[in-house]
Amino acid sequence: MYNLLHRLHDRLPINRDYLAALVTGYGLMAVIIVIQLVLIPLYLTHLGKEKFGVLAMIMVANNYAAIGITWLSGSMARVLAERAAVDDREGFREAYAFSKAVYVLYAVIALCIFWLAAPWLLKNALADEEIFYAIVLSSVYFVLAYEYNADRQAFMARHWQARGNLREVVGQIVFAGFVAFGLYQGMGLPGVVLAQIAGIVCTRLLAWAHWRKDEYGLGWAWKFTDARTLWRRVSGRVGRHYVVYGVLLLTLQADALIIGWLAGPEIAANYYLLWRIPEVFILLLWRIPSSYAPHLIAMDARHEYDSLSQNYRKGLYSVSILAGLAALIYGIFGNPIVHLWLGDDAPAGQLPYAIAALAMFFISIARWPAEVAYALMNTKPLVRVVAIELAFKLVLIAVLFSAIGYLSPIVAVCLVHLLGISYLYMWLGKETISAHIHSRII
Repeated sequence: MYNLLHRLHDRLPINRDYLAALVTGYGLMAVIIVIQLVLIPLYLTHLGKEKFGVLAMIMVANNYAAIGITWLSGSMARVLAERAAVDDREGFREAYAFSKAVYVLYAVIALCIFWLAAPWLLKNALADEEIFYAIVLSSVYFVLAYEYNADRQAFMARHWQARGNLREVVGQIVFAGFVAFGLYQGMGLPGVVLAQIAGIVCTRLLAWAHWRKDEYGLGWAWKFTDARTLWRRVSGRVGRHYVVYGVLLLTLQADALIIGWLAGPEIAANYYLLWRIPEVFILLLWRIPSSYAPHLIAMDARHEYDSLSQNYRKGLYSVSILAGLAALIYGIFGNPIVHLWLGDDAPAGQLPYAIAALAMFFISIARWPAEVAYALMNTKPLVRVVAIELAFKLVLIAVLFSAIGYLSPIVAVCLVHLLGISYLYMWLGKETISAHIHSRII
């Protein structure tokens, strides 16, 4: 094991900022994992499996609501990273304030549309007072979370993910304390969402205190001298590709919503409980490419294409090794671990855990080439690959659901990748790097 870790250390594209981002990022994920390990049994005890399924669907719905703003996330991350790379303080400050204003405006518009449609879409759910108040509070959380997105991007662009991660750790701890208190006080679903609000407010206040002392002087602004240029930059061709990519990626991750719609919240809860640990592994592994994206953008902006090519290969190698180890662990030990964690609420049998482990492996290794293409704006082929993946996955879910129920999305992931999607992702990564090297030669 020591030799393996030593080899990974040698091959990982590490510098000090990236190492700090990875360490604190994994620290944040460790805190989230521990909190989830403790809270999910409490959710099942105090809310019941059906209400827990509703909570899971609310959380997935909040993530899925990002489909209309993903163009800003991708495009603005690029703009901020480029301006930070050349120390353009005024440009960075204006881009930060612009993104914050657009994020909040989008959140308000999205909520208005949701509440206009809610009486028709969620008639039965809204009749339940507990669910109704939970959704109202979730709307507040949605605005606050989107307002903080600009701060998260600013931390990343300045290569200060470590500082942002530490502030999110504090927010997660505050959330855990509030949610435990609310559950024991019998506050139900609204208490859980109130705890989410407390956590994001804490994180935001810590970020605000940081920016007050920073030489860039980041904050809200109401007048923009460069707004037209920024808007053209983030809403142009690449911005449109980011929109489509975001819609496709979030739909790929919306299995709990799909299962809940097809079979109800209790069956969605079964899927969530089986997939939660693989999902955590995936998030841990995705930290590698997501944390490294600003460095890739900086290399591209400085035309350091040799470093770009070398670090792409090192990252792919590292992610593949780690994904294989994670899949092996969950495939063998997933059943006893989840039964120890959840007792009788855990899914039965060994086969579901083995299938989930294989799906986790495929999703994890696909993220590195996808993130490289995303960061380097090779968006057209990226959208095509993800569109093919989603189309085949949805078809397979529709075909398999009547036979294997909530396992159908996981089996569909395995089949789609085995039939060639994994190969397309590997091609995408190579094509992205080759295109940038070719542009240097020309």
